[in-house]
Amino acid sequence: MLIASTPAVLGRRACAVLAAFSAGLHGLMVGQATNLAAGAVVLAMMVACLYCARDLWMGSSVRAWCLVALMNLGMIAVHWSVPDCHGGAPVTVSAAPSALMMTATSVAAAEAAIATAVLFMLTRDRASRLALQ
Repeated sequence: MLIASTPAVLGRRACAVLAAFSAGLHGLMVGQATNLAAGAVVLAMMVACLYCARDLWMGSSVRAWCLVALMNLGMIAVHWSVPDCHGGAPVTVSAAPSALMMTATSVAAAEAAIATAVLFMLTRDRASRLALQ
């Protein structure tokens, strides 16, 4: 079996591993869910992370990278809507953000930044060609 070792393939697969790590973080968060609906949302996020990890591992396309960027931006929005995720939320008890939630948010931000950079690199030539026409 020939292992592809080009920098693009290694980078894409590293991002796939990061997405799988994010899925693992969501798996740990299921136990912290306060109700059934929150648990269902966390499980859906975990499935989305695994879907993105599979897409990135199997191949690189604009669609896959766009999905990674959008899913991670959505996850950041959901993470920051959780009252104990950040200190600025008006809550009656002053609770520090959980380390697990902050780690998941940081990983999602890193994935979104990487996906945005990759999308820029993949589509910049297309924009240049369209501008010349």
